[in-house]
Amino acid sequence: MTPRFFLRTILLGLCLANAAAYSASPVDSSVAPLKQITPKIFEIGSIQLNKENKTIKFPASVNMTNGAVEYVLVTGTGKLHESIFKTETEPSQIHVAMLLLGATGAGTNIAGDKFAMDVSWKNGAVEKHLRAEEFIFNSKSKSAMSKEIWIYNGSKVIDGTFIAQRDGSIVSIISDPLALANCLQPDRDNDEIWFVNTNAIPPLNTKVEVTFKLEGAQEKAKDTK
Repeated sequence: MTPRFFLRTILLGLCLANAAAYSASPVDSSVAPLKQITPKIFEIGSIQLNKENKTIKFPASVNMTNGAVEYVLVTGTGKLHESIFKTETEPSQIHVAMLLLGATGAGTNIAGDKFAMDVSWKNGAVEKHLRAEEFIFNSKSKSAMSKEIWIYNGSKVIDGTFIAQRDGSIVSIISDPLALANCLQPDRDNDEIWFVNTNAIPPLNTKVEVTFKLEGAQEKAKDTK
């Protein structure tokens, strides 16, 4: 059973209401009502969804400023000891937002919907933007992770439980089919080479905004391993 079918009732409600409002699935009560802000911008909890730009945005904060990492983003129930950023935004809400943009949630970390991940924050009066890869240092190449397209696989449902919600795993560097999203970097599963890029990361607990930009709902990433 995939997350796509798991949240089918939510999406059906959205279609019937012309994407104006919906009721949460009886299985997943954490999904907030959809609010229409403008004809093309919606909110789901703390997530802002822009259907025209194919983006979702939500708040997070810096969780680590040095050390080895295996995740880019988790929730408070996730692996905080090895994740660069943390968020209070619910994985189930992120998943609904991505489905509304047109992602399918392939349920595997070797094929999925391509998306770019951007992080922004205020440095005094200046707003800074970096791609997620720039916060990740590759000790093998002695440089930041090469520019990547991330893949949205949508986690899995096991015995009626949406695993990304349970585990708090949102964006993983290492292969993790139970996270919402994964990386296709060839050396992704070498857990000894990935570190926080201390030259790029803002101070601990800095509030940031994470943006996922869907690169094409029908264009699937292919594993290069």
